[in-house]
Amino acid sequence: MDPAALLATVPFAHRADLDIVHTEPGHVVVRIPNDPKNQNHVGTVHAAALVLVGETAGGLAILQEPRLRGYLLLAKGLAIRYRKPGTGACSASARITEEQVLAAIAGAEAVGKVDVPLAVEIRGDSGEVVAEMTVDYHLRKRA
Repeated sequence: MDPAALLATVPFAHRADLDIVHTEPGHVVVRIPNDPKNQNHVGTVHAAALVLVGETAGGLAILQEPRLRGYLLLAKGLAIRYRKPGTGACSASARITEEQVLAAIAGAEAVGKVDVPLAVEIRGDSGEVVAEMTVDYHLRKRA
């Protein structure tokens, strides 16, 4: 599925004006603007908005991997480490490795479902690391 069309199916992501900056099989970069609806009380990108852009990039990275398109995907948990305030727009980059793809396929084939931890890096427009995340995605074979 086209990543923009997939993004449009998630109303919460749509309201935040997320923009897909880059996409290729297994790698996606998603940008969130620093505008008032995405800000905290001091005018930087809200912590929850950073989680949104990071989780979205990770999910799209998995779904852009052609060998994993037949699976239902849900975030199961995540950990985030905030490094600097997001003073401008922020971009989240996520990539699923070949080893992760093969392990996911093997796990899902064996028991019908598998968990995949995926690293996501969020950077500000000037290139500084704003946050680092690990999102645990749950993949299940579609019925």
